[in-house]
Amino acid sequence: MRALRLFSLLTAVLATSHVAAFELTLDAAKQTVTVVPASPTEVVRYTLNGKDPDFSAGVYLAPIQLPEGGTVKAAAFEGNKLIGKVATQTVSGAGPKNTALVPLTQNRDWKSYDWVVRHNEILALNQPGAIRADVVFLGDSITHFWSGEPKAKRVSGKDSWEKWIAPHHPINLGYGWDRTENVLWRLRHGEIAGLKPKAFVVLIGTNNLSGFNPPAQTAEGVAEVCRELRRQAPQAKILLLAILPRQAKPDATRQRVTDTNVLLKAQATQIADAYLDLTDKLVEADGSILKETMNDYLHPTNKGYEVMGAAIDAQLKAWSL
Repeated sequence: MRALRLFSLLTAVLATSHVAAFELTLDAAKQTVTVVPASPTEVVRYTLNGKDPDFSAGVYLAPIQLPEGGTVKAAAFEGNKLIGKVATQTVSGAGPKNTALVPLTQNRDWKSYDWVVRHNEILALNQPGAIRADVVFLGDSITHFWSGEPKAKRVSGKDSWEKWIAPHHPINLGYGWDRTENVLWRLRHGEIAGLKPKAFVVLIGTNNLSGFNPPAQTAEGVAEVCRELRRQAPQAKILLLAILPRQAKPDATRQRVTDTNVLLKAQATQIADAYLDLTDKLVEADGSILKETMNDYLHPTNKGYEVMGAAIDAQLKAWSL
């Protein structure tokens, strides 16, 4: 099918007269949308959830994969300022069933780090000879803030990482505020292309459960991450971690985590080589979480990372890694 072209002229009144323009090109046959910025300084951010993009939306870096019924909304930014109108393009069809499966960039944790910069740092590290990465850690801020390369601004578990994880020659592919769809985007845009890992450690999904996806959709997103790893690196073992408990005491949010983990455990043998649920080691007998283990009831302290590190180390050693 011939590609359909949509030209969007975006205008904004800044300190000086400025006209921003970019081009959206829909290839209906491939179900992709390509964005062509009008200038090197123009950054285009986009969403796939029907909401207008703001500064927390991901930067356009590559053709956007849209499922049937999917909608992309895009807008030009200079710094954190929107400089024009929002352009929209939709692929005809019934609509995406599960957003956790649709690859997407993000910028939700922009106050802590630059998502694009971290992506580029990882692409540099996965070049031949740049780093020995026998074990690849994939996840969100829980993984990102642990320790390891590439270095993060916030590190909460350096001692436990050096004790339990560093001897296995790891690389840390955790990103703050990532969901399964963000990990899928990264995997499909080169983040492990130059690596020859012996194992993956996967911990992802808690952010999907923060008002974005129910347990069944979240579990399917996690499963798709594991399947993508298997497609790209069939030689590597996959250690899938259950989503960590969160909230000070059991509540509806904690229950969503529990429900998702039940679904992950049921399919673990089909999508991973080992499944590890650390919930009982991170909560008290009454179900509460101590601040000494997770000081914000979500991110581990070094004590919490000690629990994780010891368990992961034991499994990697069981695989002779």
